[in-house]
Amino acid sequence: MTAPGPVGPFATEQEARNSAAVREVWAARDAAPGRPLDAANARVITSACDRAGVELGAFDRRIVAWLAGWEPATVAVVAGMISRAAAARDRSG
Repeated sequence: MTAPGPVGPFATEQEARNSAAVREVWAARDAAPGRPLDAANARVITSACDRAGVELGAFDRRIVAWLAGWEPATVAVVAGMISRAAAARDRSG
């Protein structure tokens, strides 16, 4: 999974559904029909955290696993917020 860097902000759910991250989650599911989306969704969030330099603890990973159970558009919004926050931090020096 090569989830993109900063995404959003999203004005509508449809924008989130059309994001590259969501398309990649659905592509992963299409490549392995019947497999739950959770693993691909979790990769979207953890990839955003990795790119942002966010260290995840055990409880953080439990929350990522919980979030991964949501639909891909919701996961993309959370990952987008993480990515945008990191980009803003980097721009501010």
